[in-house]
Amino acid sequence: MKIYVGKLTRETTETDLINLFKPYGHITSIYIRREQDNGTNFFYGLIEMPVKKQALAAVNALNGRTENGLELSVHFARLGPKNRRRSERSGGRRDYDSEEEEK
Repeated sequence: MKIYVGKLTRETTETDLINLFKPYGHITSIYIRREQDNGTNFFYGLIEMPVKKQALAAVNALNGRTENGLELSVHFARLGPKNRRRSERSGGRRDYDSEEEEK
């Protein structure tokens, strides 16, 4: 199970996340990433825990917990494309738009 951990600080290390999640079970991988949105840097981590019951316990215990002055956002990772709009959608007139409404 992949777990997303948001609102990390620049100083957060993989060791910090190991220490945070290790009490809840086995961790198979940890990844910390920095992204930029509207000129603001934000940091998040992805943790993989193979046992669903342990991952659920970690999410329930750590979501909303304050670390380094920030309230963590912890939930199961949402997998899929960033743009959730279906790619087959296109703009323009819909089939049910009448020509009279366009005038």
